[in-house]
Amino acid sequence: MTKSARMYDELASYYDRIYSEARYGSEARRVRAIVQRFGPARARTLLDVACGTGGHLQYFRRWYDAQGLDASAAMLRLARQRLPRVPFTQGRMESFDLGQEFDVITCLFSAIGYARTLPALETTLRNFARHLRPGGVVIIEPWLAPEEYRVGHSHLITRNTPELRLARLSVGERRGNESIIDFHFLIATPGGPVRYLRDPHVMGLFTVPDTLERMRRAGLQARHFRRGLGHGHDRGLFVGIRPADGSKPSPARARNRRRTKRPGS
Repeated sequence: MTKSARMYDELASYYDRIYSEARYGSEARRVRAIVQRFGPARARTLLDVACGTGGHLQYFRRWYDAQGLDASAAMLRLARQRLPRVPFTQGRMESFDLGQEFDVITCLFSAIGYARTLPALETTLRNFARHLRPGGVVIIEPWLAPEEYRVGHSHLITRNTPELRLARLSVGERRGNESIIDFHFLIATPGGPVRYLRDPHVMGLFTVPDTLERMRRAGLQARHFRRGLGHGHDRGLFVGIRPADGSKPSPARARNRRRTKRPGS
């Protein structure tokens, strides 16, 4: 369940330039609106799991006592430079243990796909639930569902500045219920040689019903929304609430919630 080493470690210094068009501010405001609707009335604490370089946290910290967690030491070094007053912890999303509970947990940018298998997904969701306060809410931006994933799809990103020439080409492959995004990088800096790196990422393809079921097994009241964070490739959102009494939803109540929700429902 570890992230690919190169994108998040060896290439961490290029990460923010590769994703320079990310709309962290508008996405953070959408998350806040969901917290206001489903979370505690006075939500104060937030943990951003797989926080990367802290793009969302720079906004979350305006409204919450926020912390970040990521598996990559290199990404966390950049996050600490960006947000020196925000606490960061290195850890894996399925096994971190912070010894505290939060009003809000977020796991965005499709990082949940790195769980790869349904048992690992359930382990991760149980860990999220264990770190939620009663009445707390977890917000997850999923990776693609199996029926949405396109084998052979390619995507090219280029960055062209005086300090950096970078091209990243990705090609989608598939192995069962795992997607393989094969990234190819060409990187040139002034006075240096052109570098080529290959960086395949393996991510699980989970159906909406499978994800909802694992959330419920983790003791969360689970919902799925087709509208996600509103960027170009909207993948929807999962919202899980830990019951205020700390109990798990009964099987009957869980069955009644299996219908996918629309944002206004």
